[in-house]
Amino acid sequence: MQYSGAAAKVSTALAARGKTMTLLLNNDDISRLISTRECVEILDDAYREHGLGRAAHRRRSNIMVPTGEGRTYVFANFEGTVIKSGYHAIRLRSDVNEWLDEKSGRTTKWASRPGVYCGLALLYNIHTGELDGILNDGFLQVMRVGATSAVAAKYLSRANAATLAIVGAGNQARSHAEAMCAVRPIRRIKVYSLRRESREAFARDTEKKLGIETHAVEGIEAAFASSDIVCCCTDASKPFVRPQWIEPGMFLSSARPFGEVGREPLGAFDIAVVHERGFGPRFRAAQAAEEFSAAPQALGGKDERDLPSAITLGELCASPARGRSDENQKTYFANNEGHGVQFSAAGAFVLKRARERGVGRKLPTEWFLQDIST
Repeated sequence: MQYSGAAAKVSTALAARGKTMTLLLNNDDISRLISTRECVEILDDAYREHGLGRAAHRRRSNIMVPTGEGRTYVFANFEGTVIKSGYHAIRLRSDVNEWLDEKSGRTTKWASRPGVYCGLALLYNIHTGELDGILNDGFLQVMRVGATSAVAAKYLSRANAATLAIVGAGNQARSHAEAMCAVRPIRRIKVYSLRRESREAFARDTEKKLGIETHAVEGIEAAFASSDIVCCCTDASKPFVRPQWIEPGMFLSSARPFGEVGREPLGAFDIAVVHERGFGPRFRAAQAAEEFSAAPQALGGKDERDLPSAITLGELCASPARGRSDENQKTYFANNEGHGVQFSAAGAFVLKRARERGVGRKLPTEWFLQDIST
């Protein structure tokens, strides 16, 4: 990619002197550098490293500041290091939250204006301390959630799983469909979402992209019925999954376990795995929260009892024997919150491939260094 003006001259001069360069990668760049199948394999290895104690991470923290006009500003971040990746990653997200439907508790988020978002992953070299990469997080964020559920499916679903049901029809639903097809011999996909046009569009697009028979169904129960794998990928704020829908041999994943599954069905599962135990800290401006009490209260209402906690994904990947051992077992994966190992491992892969292929904008690393001790 070409540069102009002073930045181009500085970049060329530093490169000529052998100085390191920091890569800036946008979502289009990243989409050409990593496939879903590769992401699943990378995360499988990363979670194994985590389970073996060769990774460290900090849970997501959230600063929440009501600002009036029915809005709340939310800054969220989490971070982690997979030692073998060579990188520490910190993912940052800056959002304005406002009500989409106050009665149902549904919110929307944006930065600058609706439909635009501000999210970054910063990659720091653990051997030099330098900032090696700045990545837009959108494409990787969606891919890594589906890929994480697929890692769980590798250990918790039946090896011959052929029928996949997707509840939801947005980006996460599409990511999950592709990821599940990367780990299991899926021959049929069913999809349900509240809006007929959305589920029908999902069916058309997915069948064309994956070459797998895909049908829109009329209800959630029809999606669950006779499915080997069910992936819930909605923005629901209240649990809707019923224990009686969980059939012998079924694997269920939830990208929003508090809003989709809740506590009631947990007893139906023979094996239940959680992405990670506990929660990161949440910080609110107390006086502002009282003054603007009608503003969206993002992340409210979560109760750790709504999650299984006996096995984490890292522990499962490090000890596969803890996964499915019987064809009739009912299994569940609660894909709660983000995890720093995802961006450390997948980000390192993307950054390495970008350098190999000459992709991205080069920024002088010296711009991000200083001679005053921190």
